[in-house]
Amino acid sequence: MTESKITAWVREGRGRGIGREYLPWFTIQDVKSRGRSHRGLGRKTNRIHHLLSDLEWRLFLHLDWCDDVRDIREQFPLNRQITTRIAEELRIRHPKDPVTKITNVMTTDVLVDLLRDGVPTREACYVKPSKELENRRNLEKLEIERRFWKEQGVTLRIFTEKEFQPVITSNLDWFRQPSDVDQVDPWAGFDRQQVTAVLEATASASPQSLRTFCVKMDHDLALDAGGTLAIVRRLLMTKTLSTDLTNPINDHRAMRDFVIMGKVMRSEAA
Repeated sequence: MTESKITAWVREGRGRGIGREYLPWFTIQDVKSRGRSHRGLGRKTNRIHHLLSDLEWRLFLHLDWCDDVRDIREQFPLNRQITTRIAEELRIRHPKDPVTKITNVMTTDVLVDLLRDGVPTREACYVKPSKELENRRNLEKLEIERRFWKEQGVTLRIFTEKEFQPVITSNLDWFRQPSDVDQVDPWAGFDRQQVTAVLEATASASPQSLRTFCVKMDHDLALDAGGTLAIVRRLLMTKTLSTDLTNPINDHRAMRDFVIMGKVMRSEAA
């Protein structure tokens, strides 16, 4: 990291904007991830998000699913003047680039706008494996970040692997498809008539398993193998269909477990 790169990123608008217009300070191309990195479509923002670890991805899945969440901004930059002052007050070393030695721009993993009991609010999210919270240096940087957000009147919440229920997270991940990486339209590539036919057929498919239903609909609609399953996943992702997320979704789930919540909007499907 160099001052010229920081200046260039500021000019690009990184760390600014809301919703679809937001640009994260870091993308997955810019840094080595803490484990696997992820890119995924945000229902709330209608843009592709850059998550730098499996834990960040898990948090994103839950936030993007939550009805109270209004906006999700990952890799959010903090004002260097403020974080430098806080570090000096705490007598803590401010993070610096190990090569250039310049003062780094600290970032918050995820910044969330949401409603709490109908009241708009904002929360910052610090996402780390629990074992990393045993590291003294990580705790020092966490304290700088916590003080920063406290001055802004924002609560900093800590998320580790212990905050996520594996079955629910796995189901939310299953809703998504490889094509989501580059799509900002959730229904891009889907035929509206086929989507509507699958949705309507679920109402009378109660005794069938998900696998049996999908095989039959693939045949009836002349879809390639897996076509109906892709539609079902998208119907669940967009909450057009609902199901109990505390139970694993697999080939044997009965279609009676899937409840129609709404219609596919005309503008949503191709």
